Amino acid sequence: MIMGKSNDISKIFEVVLAFNNAMRYEELLNTILINMMEITSSDAGTLYILEDDMLHFRIIKNKTLGIFQSVDETNDLPPVVLDRENIQNVCAYTAIKNELVVIDDVYTSERFNFQGPRNYDKITGYRTRSMLTLPLSTFRNDAWDVLGVIQLLNATDEASGEFISYGNMDEQPVIPALANVAANTLSNLFHIQEIRKVFNSFVSAMVRTIDERSKYNSNHTHKVAALCDLFGKHLGKIYPEGHPFHFGERRLEELTMAAMLHDIGKIVTPIHIMDKADRLGERLPIVQNKFIMNELVLENNMLKEQISKEDYNAQKTRLDAAFALVGKVNALGFLPDDLAEQVLALADLAFVDKNGETVRLLDDGDIASLSVRKGTLTDAERLIMQEHANTTGRILSNIAFKKYYKNVTAWAQSHHEFLDGTGYPQGLAGDELATEVLIITIMDIFEALTAGDRPYKKAMPPERAFGILNEMAEEGKLHADLVRLFQDSGIWMQL
Repeated sequence: MIMGKSNDISKIFEVVLAFNNAMRYEELLNTILINMMEITSSDAGTLYILEDDMLHFRIIKNKTLGIFQSVDETNDLPPVVLDRENIQNVCAYTAIKNELVVIDDVYTSERFNFQGPRNYDKITGYRTRSMLTLPLSTFRNDAWDVLGVIQLLNATDEASGEFISYGNMDEQPVIPALANVAANTLSNLFHIQEIRKVFNSFVSAMVRTIDERSKYNSNHTHKVAALCDLFGKHLGKIYPEGHPFHFGERRLEELTMAAMLHDIGKIVTPIHIMDKADRLGERLPIVQNKFIMNELVLENNMLKEQISKEDYNAQKTRLDAAFALVGKVNALGFLPDDLAEQVLALADLAFVDKNGETVRLLDDGDIASLSVRKGTLTDAERLIMQEHANTTGRILSNIAFKKYYKNVTAWAQSHHEFLDGTGYPQGLAGDELATEVLIITIMDIFEALTAGDRPYKKAMPPERAFGILNEMAEEGKLHADLVRLFQDSGIWMQL
């Protein structure tokens, strides 16, 4: 029998367009099965995907029984193994031979073992009669590549509603042709997914390289990206399409990619600056050696009776006090005014070595390092550290981000910009900053504040971190609504 709908040119065009417009995997599989059922007037259908030499159930639909199970819901069904030595299953035959099969009635046909459909009918009260199985296959590299199988059940007469035969497929070539179109579309999607997986794997590898350069920064990037992903999904649920804060799949993917790459510029940041756990950093052993030398000189001068015992004790006491002050200040996260003045006074400490040369215990660089008011980096070191944002932009500008990822470079480079224009590297402000940048910045700060793997500070509880974020929002640096939404979401507890 020739199916009426298969000769409807406009309907055929609709089906082809539907295949081409479906961009997500689950959406495409649903579209393929539903449209192939409609074009053949089928009452039921199943779509299998071929993986690991087995046909895996992906979608099952039955109009009469009101059943529609999609990809995730059918994962518990056992796959069909492709037994090439003893082919008894019709779908396995279609996949192995790459041939369509028409069965007029599964209860009278002896071509295959149809015990499965018959048992299904006993359980559900359904009556399986006609069957059409079509391979989803594409021709590439001089060979056919079978991606899956469509199994259609019970062609239905539109006038009477009775189940009838699918007829001679030679008289309706449009049906297998549409299956080929569906297969080509599915193949293209698989190819795109494969490219994305390779690209994402490459990005993940680059990010891991950056994070593993520093033992104190090993999870930062992935946590920032995870926070952005979770927050974007949260906003996508509470705001409708068209709202500036709504995140669909594509927008969320681009946001997460930018978050993954936001610190890629740290690949050239000197590790002694990235891992600077205290104020003196690599200078500390040199300073310690100078104090030891100074003490030895004092002892030597006393033994040579160049200074008295009392003078030695007095100078040794001052030296020990200075060394204790250096140790105390070196480990501080914040330097108060009184200690800052004491540090400046240390600049005058010096001794004469055995060569008769004057050696300062703390040179200008040491004093500058110890005088840092907050954190461990000097102004010069901070500028070097901040350069990673520009380096991120330069590195990513060499990657041909097109269409879906076109904003990644700009967003990643701008993750230290503030709404009031006081950020870096470009001093952008207000509307110059995309919502995605505002989100990455908030997540970057929150993760840095709450991280427990930083050498220069203890992990901050989320409540206190949000206090700082809200203060920055009040100062006009961060977006107040986004900070509030982030705080209310509670998504950080999922990590």
